[in-house]
Amino acid sequence: MVNVRPTAPRRQFDALKATLHNCVIHGPESQNRTDRQDFRAHLLGRIAWMESLNWARGLRLRRDFERISW
Repeated sequence: MVNVRPTAPRRQFDALKATLHNCVIHGPESQNRTDRQDFRAHLLGRIAWMESLNWARGLRLRRDFERISW
């Protein structure tokens, strides 16, 4: 979606935020539904993408990521 600047759809942000929250509460294994080999790197990549589009949103996601017990 392009308005003043490129941004990710709100749905994608909300889905990633929910995934990170569930990783904190239930553990990352519970959220790796597609059986990715390096789920941690996958999440970091998605967060970095979000940060590149909107720094403030990315920062909130990164804070949630740092609360996950790996």
